[in-house]
Amino acid sequence: MQLTKSKKIIISIVALIMMVSTLFMLTACGDDETTAEVSSYQELVTALEGDDDIIKLTDDIVVEDVIMVTREVTLDLNGKTLSNETALWDDQTPGANKWSVISVRENGNLTITGNGTIHALENDCYALDVMDAGKLVIENGTFIGNISAVYIDEGSVEIKGGEYSIQQLSQQSDYRYTLNCNDANYDAQTATFSVTGGTFHNFNPANNLAEGENTNFVAEGYTAQLVENSQDIYEVVVAE
Repeated sequence: MQLTKSKKIIISIVALIMMVSTLFMLTACGDDETTAEVSSYQELVTALEGDDDIIKLTDDIVVEDVIMVTREVTLDLNGKTLSNETALWDDQTPGANKWSVISVRENGNLTITGNGTIHALENDCYALDVMDAGKLVIENGTFIGNISAVYIDEGSVEIKGGEYSIQQLSQQSDYRYTLNCNDANYDAQTATFSVTGGTFHNFNPANNLAEGENTNFVAEGYTAQLVENSQDIYEVVVAE
């Protein structure tokens, strides 16, 4: 059967529409993020070993060992709390480097959101650390550590929001290390903070002693100011 010119055009248009629709569906499917919901320490560890894009807490979780993040993932605290009831700190075992409730390492890339809490056992560890060129982005939440709330050995931390405090003070009996870096890596610019939001108890991220006098972790275009009616809480805001 011989097709007329008009029929050939119609068939070509239909074929083109089907092809575009298929490409759109494939693209849309490829962009879908997957979420794993967890309510226990073991479920959290297993989820981090998997490939879901988002891990969402559905209950408070007591951490039994340092949570290590070695891939790109978002942790949705979902208003819940991660904490430890037994000591996690271990800087004596060679290669362990267990310093925090959560450690981003081996080029891991972690985003924390969901307005939850990470609360380290008093006189034990930090809340968060980054090493091995890892990356950490904190959108919101409450982070309570010892000596430091967030420590960078090597890598980068971007703080967009959240509340930061420590329970155990420095050897100088102050709060200077609430945010802190490995000194040599800070000097080499391989350990970096970029703070564009958040509130900090007894610590000014734009003017502190963490890496020497007048250390400034606040990004260009932002400033730290005392919260109204407060003498010791600093908030990072857009500079006027």
